[in-house]
Amino acid sequence: MENKKISSSQYKSLMVIFIFGTSLIFVGNIHGEEDIWISILIAIAMSMPLALIYGKIAKLFPKMGLFDIFIKTYGKVLGKFFILAYSFHFFHLATMILRSMTEYIQVASLPDTSQYTTGILIGILIIYTINAGLSAFSTWAKLILPIVILLIITTIILGFNQFDYSYLMPILYNGLKPVMVNSYLFITFPFAETIVFLVFSAYADDNNDFTKVYIHSILIGGFFLLINVFRNILLLGFPNVNNVLFRSDFATSIITISNFIQRIEIIVSSNLTLTSFAKATTYLYAASLGFIKLFNIKKHKRFLIILCIIMVILSRFIFKSTMDMARFISFYQYYVIPFQFIIPLLTLTIGVIKKRNLKNNSDF
Repeated sequence: MENKKISSSQYKSLMVIFIFGTSLIFVGNIHGEEDIWISILIAIAMSMPLALIYGKIAKLFPKMGLFDIFIKTYGKVLGKFFILAYSFHFFHLATMILRSMTEYIQVASLPDTSQYTTGILIGILIIYTINAGLSAFSTWAKLILPIVILLIITTIILGFNQFDYSYLMPILYNGLKPVMVNSYLFITFPFAETIVFLVFSAYADDNNDFTKVYIHSILIGGFFLLINVFRNILLLGFPNVNNVLFRSDFATSIITISNFIQRIEIIVSSNLTLTSFAKATTYLYAASLGFIKLFNIKKHKRFLIILCIIMVILSRFIFKSTMDMARFISFYQYYVIPFQFIIPLLTLTIGVIKKRNLKNNSDF
């Protein structure tokens, strides 16, 4: 795992691709209905303080990744506990994403293909990508991001004539509460998930302004998630949007132009596969760095293969069914609270206090 310095544009591209990730599969929830677009706007705005917190942590501990920051802030014992907790957390999320990918591929495209088969193939690609290093991975993300954005815009253009703007009405019919509930869900999934990128902050070049990277990435990723939701609503309306699990795939499948251009859901499938692969790779990359640091593992490639095999096997048992996977999203918003909010805020607070005390002592 060769980790060369990466630029702000590479960092930003990878983060935007990550924000898309499985969000393009599961974007939308039973709350908010026609007002889900308002929920996303509120979530983007409310994610800005998190961007400031994550950016401030990276700036406070220059040339250090999240796991080194834990040791520096909490000491060896408590620091290693946090490293272990986050490593398992990232590994768990990588396993979940792999399962969502294999589930989506089986349900939407290859119903007769075993999820083990697709899981193994994706796992091999993940191993190859991580072994290539963070620089190669982020360069790939920078190259692929314009393609992903172009494909999203293409579906908007092709579906424009079939949009029914009455589906956006009435606004706030069910009040503000379901909109706010959904806003919080969007903060935790996907915006606050960008906490994982603090693991790689040690590999960013010296010109990186992490706060700007976080803010720009959330704004760009949030904007394209917003137009993705608009497209789904304007094509399907409610309650149709809530009656299908893979909303983007189903919405684009009904787009037809003069009975000549149709079945363009292949565009969505390509986007979902690329972005979800990037997200699973990011999480497994971060998890592997945590376990390697914690247990001082020397043979990185062999360990990565073992970790990936475990991920593929566990991905088949982590959920009982497709609906069980969908239901977990509602629980997810509580599961991630310590990892996305409490521990980062605590780390920043302790870090600021320690740095201030160190500065005061040096003045004497």
